[in-house]
Amino acid sequence: MAETRDTDVETEDLPSWQRPTTPEHRWPAYVAAAVVIAGQSWVSSALSIRPAWIYPLVTGILLLASLAVYLPSRTEPRRALRYLSLGLTGILVANSIAVLVLLIHGVFAGSGLTPGRLFLTGIIFWIVNIAVFALLFWEMDGRGPEARAKGDWEYPDLVYPQQQGGRDGLAPPDWKPMFADYLFTSLNTATAFSPTEAMPYSRWAKLVMGFEAVISLATIAMLVARAINIATG
Repeated sequence: MAETRDTDVETEDLPSWQRPTTPEHRWPAYVAAAVVIAGQSWVSSALSIRPAWIYPLVTGILLLASLAVYLPSRTEPRRALRYLSLGLTGILVANSIAVLVLLIHGVFAGSGLTPGRLFLTGIIFWIVNIAVFALLFWEMDGRGPEARAKGDWEYPDLVYPQQQGGRDGLAPPDWKPMFADYLFTSLNTATAFSPTEAMPYSRWAKLVMGFEAVISLATIAMLVARAINIATG
């Protein structure tokens, strides 16, 4: 009984990110990944990236493989299997960079698209990009949802208000972010170009958040330029 009480006391002294919890389901992230693949495929096709079938084929195979690996079990996978999920996220990010370059080229160097269609393509890209970086935050923070649930990470990558001191009564002591929280973080970064709710503490988190802000700023600048061009004829 004494050992149990000691363990309870030790757990109460731990910050929320070091408390063991039940791993969250990956379904929201997989749905977001499917939406991203569909959106990026449409944008890539609109920008005449050829052959158009390669990107959805490769990402679709990786998504299905990740589903087969992760859904039967919610425990932390072996490193090789984790690389599968990270590889899918990496391809989504890389495609976002390539599409942004083509969009900027289309605005300032000419494009086969009509001005209105090019403007619509940029808006869809900006929205899809929010989901892309939400997936990246979700997969990287604390080495992924399964590792976060184990609570064996010493220092946090992203710290949310519910995890900070002096927040008693506002959230459970073992509160941890889920995919919706990372989606909100990505939305804030894409619109405010800076941290608003979650604060980045690790170097990679700062770099990724800054990178998303730069991509979002470049996309919005491109959209404004195109809108001015459409308005002035």
